[in-house]
Amino acid sequence: MPDIAFPMGDRRIFYPSIAAILAMLVAAAAGYLWLPRADVPLPLVADCRLDRQACSAALPGGGRVEMALEPRPVPASAPMRVTVTVEGEQPGRVEVGFQGVDMNMGLHRLQLRTAADGRHVGETTLPVCVTGRMVWQATVMLEIGRRNITVPFRFESGF
Repeated sequence: MPDIAFPMGDRRIFYPSIAAILAMLVAAAAGYLWLPRADVPLPLVADCRLDRQACSAALPGGGRVEMALEPRPVPASAPMRVTVTVEGEQPGRVEVGFQGVDMNMGLHRLQLRTAADGRHVGETTLPVCVTGRMVWQATVMLEIGRRNITVPFRFESGF
């Protein structure tokens, strides 16, 4: 069987083909990084109040998120501890946004830090309402992969 030798001209086809493949891979990676994230808003967890107990909700695709506030009842104008536990998913970032339901108190966002036990924790103080009692919505914001998942909970403060 005779040896087949490639003429030198075939290398001129090989290198540009490799360069084109590498350029397509770089373009695909850059496109993935620049794609918009998917926003996944979940409905209000209406059957649970954070000022009375820890509340949880199922995440799309499996897993759960649980949120707790301490102390209970939630005080007005005093520090409170915020704890979020995520099961079945590994979030890249966890934040909680606080908004007044019946009165505009602005949006207060709190980025939580990851504790040694895997829970996400932080401490904050909510603004004082002149009426004393206030209904709040606490929205947990999870960054999981290419999704931004939001889970709203309700509670009262100022007892």
